[in-house]
Amino acid sequence: MTEPDTGPVSLPPPSRAWLFAFLGATLVGAAWLLTRSWHASILDRNEFRQLQTAVTAYWMQVDGFRVDYEFPIFGPPWSVPFEFPIYQWLVVAVSRTFDLGLESTGRGVSVAFLGATLPAIYLIAGLLDLAPTRRLLVVSAVLSGPVYLFYGRTFMIETTALCFSAWFLYTLVRAVRDDSTPWAVTAGLFAILAGLTKITTWAVFLPPAMLLAWPAWRQHWAHRTQAPAALSRRTLFAAGPVLAGIVVAGWWVRHADRVKDANPFADYLKSSQLSSWVWGTVGQRFAGDVWAELWRNLSGLIVSGGSLVLLAFCATLVTPACRRAAAWCAACFLTGPLLFSNLYFRHDYYYCATALFPLAAAGILLAGVWNSPRLPRGARVLAAALFLGGQGLLFHDSYWDYHRRVLPAAPGIAAVLRETVPADDVVLVYGWDWNTLVPYYAQRRVISVPAGRELDTAALERVVAQLPPRRITALLNRRDVNEEAAPEFLRERLSRFHLEPVPFASSAEGDLYLPKSVIASARTRLAGRTFAGVTLNGPSLAELEDVPMVEADAGTLAVPQLSPHPTRARGRYGVMLGQADGRVAILAHPISELQFTAPPGATQIEAVVGLVSAAYAPGGPAITDGITVEIIEEQPQGARRMIYQRDLDPVQHPADRGPQSIHLAHAGPFAGPVIFRITAGPRGNFTNDWAYWERISIH
Repeated sequence: MTEPDTGPVSLPPPSRAWLFAFLGATLVGAAWLLTRSWHASILDRNEFRQLQTAVTAYWMQVDGFRVDYEFPIFGPPWSVPFEFPIYQWLVVAVSRTFDLGLESTGRGVSVAFLGATLPAIYLIAGLLDLAPTRRLLVVSAVLSGPVYLFYGRTFMIETTALCFSAWFLYTLVRAVRDDSTPWAVTAGLFAILAGLTKITTWAVFLPPAMLLAWPAWRQHWAHRTQAPAALSRRTLFAAGPVLAGIVVAGWWVRHADRVKDANPFADYLKSSQLSSWVWGTVGQRFAGDVWAELWRNLSGLIVSGGSLVLLAFCATLVTPACRRAAAWCAACFLTGPLLFSNLYFRHDYYYCATALFPLAAAGILLAGVWNSPRLPRGARVLAAALFLGGQGLLFHDSYWDYHRRVLPAAPGIAAVLRETVPADDVVLVYGWDWNTLVPYYAQRRVISVPAGRELDTAALERVVAQLPPRRITALLNRRDVNEEAAPEFLRERLSRFHLEPVPFASSAEGDLYLPKSVIASARTRLAGRTFAGVTLNGPSLAELEDVPMVEADAGTLAVPQLSPHPTRARGRYGVMLGQADGRVAILAHPISELQFTAPPGATQIEAVVGLVSAAYAPGGPAITDGITVEIIEEQPQGARRMIYQRDLDPVQHPADRGPQSIHLAHAGPFAGPVIFRITAGPRGNFTNDWAYWERISIH
């Protein structure tokens, strides 16, 4: 690469102060942005990749450090390795050492690696003979990239791979330029670390490394007859670290593929199967939509359109050598999209590998402007300030919304799984492919059947054969994406693993099925609790037949207080019309049920329920310990969808005394009967539970 004409090496103190001020302002701004939403959910952007990294780190905490680390979503042998787990090992080590949360530690390690990349950028800029103070503009420009200010604080390996790759570039060039064995060994070490961490990042640094090392090697080629040993050493120093990285990274890929071969559900994630996904197609490299996406990512996530116009103007003011250096640097940006066209088309976080180059080119042009004798100092300051300010606005337009919005919470069904499935047991999952959202938050091992393999019973049996008997104690089926979730398909799986045919819980993430032996204890454990987005299905009518209930004549309850009229009424002590504290009411001592057929299109429920005052009057011979009020929809498959649940204990909680109003604005539409049920409360004591319904309306 042709070295830029950087002008005088020294600057008067006021000019140096401005450069340090720009770097200081960029560091402060970057630190502030990188630490926003520090404890927020990792479900912000590209959460699929963040969760994949987080789940491996979590199981390292549980099982310790292993090369074949657990990624427990396909069943035994539980390992489906992708990158070598350098980042995850560091996250777990720091988390254990300082007793920090896993997600905040993951973010902290990412930020630390981004910070450790900056000295390498400073030194690489020195390889271009930029004066020390001018290099600060290059560092500031790189750090201003929105893609780094966002992904630099995510639970991902991007900045780790970037750091190792940047230091590889610098040390390799030093090894060739200085004819230095220590630098060559160091370059080999960084090549191995970068290739193991993320080979697609390291690969895009190979052309720039060769480009920077070329001038030093070429000088010795010109004098090869006078000093052949020097040429041989420099050739070895240039090629040796690269070969070391390729050999070790290749070994890891082959080893990871052998591990994946051990599980029939993981074979489609082998490198040979993912080749077209990683490299893309020849047609993609010429496709207009691919290049349009490249431009959108460049101008929307790396350097703003306004900044690009400013830099184009700056290029007219610098020396030809400076323009060439910036142009070569910017051209290196294309190595990633050209090598891995599909990855760069699909995922913006891959630009963490290549965004360094156009940003460094911007810094080189700003440094060239700073040296221009035609510009007053005010114009130089304005150029740098406009660029950095434009970068701040670009971050606001691209990523700031993720700090401002309310991010999704962990799925409620994952909490239900943690509460109902023992830690050593396994969940069979359909409809999630290899997404780790539920397994990560549930903290349970799963057998997630890949998409299109739902009916591959033979593969499932080979996986299950490696489990101890009956270790599968739950099934989660996501109906909205699992086209094979036909009744006969589910019945076969539920019967095979001795699970009840009615879901214990339902949510957007799927229906959860449990064995009959644990359902009663699970209901007791979860009684009175709510989980976001989850409907805990109550016992079916068939289950309740074991409770002695007296059928009442529903026709006698055709009163104005009930609309529509109930179709069924029953209770342990009957259900009848009477008086409650001087008001007409339906007396419904637990256990009792009033069943209604909701009017077509009905969505709202209004009701008034309570305990008569004598049930909790002080000094009485017996005092109630409370009741539980439930409103349930009996669904066609026999499950009960819990619409509303509340404990009333007027003795302990004065607010529970007297009539209690219920207003549910979006309870429907209803697919089956709606049941208003009163039970004896969490303690199961029926003493003085004189409950009543004063009004019920479904409309």
